Amino acid sequence: MSKSRNRKTETMVYAGLWALAIGIYMLSIMRNRAQMSQPLIDQTVVIAVLSTMLPFFGLFLINNLILIPSLLLRNRLLPYFLSTAVLVIVLWGYQYFSFVHKIASLPPEVRPVPHPHMRPLLPMPLFLDFTYALVVVGCNLAIALMFQRFDDKLDRESLMKANAETQLTYLKAQINPHFYMNMLNNIHGMIEINPEKAQGMVIDMSQLMRYTLYDSSRPIIPLSDEVVFLQNYLRLMRQRFPEDCLSISSQFPSETEMRGISIPPLLFLVFIENAFKHGVSYRKNSFVSISVDITGHAVRFSCMNSAQSPDDKSGKGIGLANVRERLKLLYGSNANLSISQTESVYTVHLTIPAHETQDPHN
Repeated sequence: MSKSRNRKTETMVYAGLWALAIGIYMLSIMRNRAQMSQPLIDQTVVIAVLSTMLPFFGLFLINNLILIPSLLLRNRLLPYFLSTAVLVIVLWGYQYFSFVHKIASLPPEVRPVPHPHMRPLLPMPLFLDFTYALVVVGCNLAIALMFQRFDDKLDRESLMKANAETQLTYLKAQINPHFYMNMLNNIHGMIEINPEKAQGMVIDMSQLMRYTLYDSSRPIIPLSDEVVFLQNYLRLMRQRFPEDCLSISSQFPSETEMRGISIPPLLFLVFIENAFKHGVSYRKNSFVSISVDITGHAVRFSCMNSAQSPDDKSGKGIGLANVRERLKLLYGSNANLSISQTESVYTVHLTIPAHETQDPHN
């Protein structure tokens, strides 16, 4: 258990319960005095309320401010219950001697006489005092544990959120070097084939790097920005492969359709990278087809590419493992990722909830 708690709401609950208990007790006294045609409230009533309630209030303060924080919330259960039992017994002993002294101080003619055939172990006032002491401790304990459990739940959720954010940062940090490594390999291969194209690819890559270094640091970005990034990436890959051996097609929503829709950055990149890395061959015709569309409150991404071999390992790399973990952390079970492969086609379908936000470009 946590040793420190936010006790503002808890204190308000205690104050309300004590006000209710004192109010009910005063109404009971006032009703009896009204039946005897006595003033409803006078010094006698105030003294009676204080003498009755102060011992129980003292029990509550010691239990709530000392025993619970120093013993119960530190998992010292046996010392807590022993201390509470001793405290209740001491209080009841005080009330017992006060009751005996009060009875002894009464004149003999008004002193209560026990029923000759009914001799209870305790007079009813003493029995009720003991019961009320247990009720005070029990209610205090129940409320304190309820609020402590609520605070522990908030602490766990905060810790889980912090861990998730840390893990997401780590996963994104893994994705970026993976992306840069693939792109540098592509440019290295193009330098020997077409140096001018390689220079253009370096410029395009600098734009992609600017996006991954700055825009992708945000938790969510406009879908339109991500689409522009994907279009730049596809144009960069278009320059690497001969047009007669690779067909690249893409379909993206219009600016109007994407307005106000945001998604986590670099979520689709891994699938497109894998499509080019594992689905394109210089020896035979290949294709890569990308589409993004918006349906209701969801964003659907599809990637299809030619499969070069039935035992392709493209679905088992570190990039895909990272994006699966990101989806789990970001959406739990609300994201739907399906991957299928035939002898000639490798297909990825991803559906995620759309973040509806104010469009920053308006």
